[in-house]
Amino acid sequence: MREIPAFLLDVLRFQNSRKEMLRQVRDHEWQRMLSDWRVARLTLPLRQVCGDELPAWVREQIDVSIAKTSLRFERIKLAYVRVAKALEHENVPHLVIKGFSLWPGYTEHPRYRPQSDIDLYCPPADVFCARDCLLALGYQTQHPRGKQFGSEHLPGLLQPHSWVWRGDYFDPNIPISFELHFSWWDSLTTRIHPKGFEDFWPRREQRDIDGIRYTGLAPVDNLGYTAINLLRTILKAFPPAEQLYGLGRFLHLHADDHVFWKQWRGLHPESLRRLQAISFCLAQDWFACRLSDEAQDEVNRLPSPIHKFLSHFSDSMRTPRYITTKDGLWLHLDLLQSSKDKAAVFFQRMVPIHGETIQKVLGEEPPKNRSNESPVLRSSPPRRGPVEYASYFVCRSVRHLVLFPVTLARGLTYRVSCRNPGSQFWTFFAASFCLNLGMTMYLFLYNIYLLDRGLKEDFVGWMLSESFRQLSRWRFSSR
Repeated sequence: MREIPAFLLDVLRFQNSRKEMLRQVRDHEWQRMLSDWRVARLTLPLRQVCGDELPAWVREQIDVSIAKTSLRFERIKLAYVRVAKALEHENVPHLVIKGFSLWPGYTEHPRYRPQSDIDLYCPPADVFCARDCLLALGYQTQHPRGKQFGSEHLPGLLQPHSWVWRGDYFDPNIPISFELHFSWWDSLTTRIHPKGFEDFWPRREQRDIDGIRYTGLAPVDNLGYTAINLLRTILKAFPPAEQLYGLGRFLHLHADDHVFWKQWRGLHPESLRRLQAISFCLAQDWFACRLSDEAQDEVNRLPSPIHKFLSHFSDSMRTPRYITTKDGLWLHLDLLQSSKDKAAVFFQRMVPIHGETIQKVLGEEPPKNRSNESPVLRSSPPRRGPVEYASYFVCRSVRHLVLFPVTLARGLTYRVSCRNPGSQFWTFFAASFCLNLGMTMYLFLYNIYLLDRGLKEDFVGWMLSESFRQLSRWRFSSR
């Protein structure tokens, strides 16, 4: 994973784009970008924006990627229609989130936006029924080794396959998995409790795309979920540039839609709008998108520490260092009010030894869903043996503790920069330091001189205390 090139963000800016920078990019730099999955996904909108300004061989390679993405979208539609019919037959309610539900607005068309899996939201009372429907269609629960499960969705479901990875990120034949979500936001581990999510489900609506009909979030809620989903990633991992670009595209195109933004402000509580504004601010910083007056007002109302964080770590967010040094931790702490929550999040991120949290949110799975299910397909991951778990615990702890000094040092630097004491403070600090250093050296050498003259230790101690007493009196009288 490499750094997102600064010139790529400059070229994709929605305002004051600097396309002339493309002429300075060399072939080996293009090769690095096209081979890095995190950067290559941005080349699809780059092809739409820059057109023939790209080198011929780069255009051809991106066009191939777009063609493969289009083929994959056709497979995604077929997979979704099959599963949707099964869920409808069993009267299991659901709606589509992420993926192709981000059209229109976030992308020109889903065939220009790579999609790995299909995300469905089901009410908590129905999520196990939805999983059973997919199991009946031949899907199997996936348990990647070492992966921790959150409190928002069940483990992914994937059909058996013989596909083999050959280094092509845009391969249209990559197996399509399903993720069944039952929560909009992970309040359990983030300890952030925004309001308003309970109204997302009642406001759902029917939508159409390329001849298929599906249930999705209302446009206002789709924006809200997209923004907080980005924030969830920013708190813990590398900001996905193509998702941030999609959010910026929507904000830019709808900046003058006053009816939409009036509805957005009326339907989303302040606590929810504040979280969204962080993603808005980052999208504006990276891609110079326009913001509506309502969105800009929410960005301006963000607390000062949030703006300072986005400014201080703006370069870090575009590099792999952001993950390894856990820079997002300091934004997370700035969003918390309680000292107890801050301490809990800090220690959890420093040594993240998690347990499975699905049962903490949903409770135990209903017995009727267990009887016909083989142990391989259970919703909870297979239990580790004592030796295996001990080895896992030690390795994971050591890996995170090694980074502890680096993370702490970067956090301390950030906190000091937030104080911004000013030049006068540092001038006074430097003068005070030099004065104290000179006095210390003088007293030390003077004591050595007295000892060298044959005086005893008790007299030297008396002289030292008297010197400090006279110095303190002088400082007090000079005020």
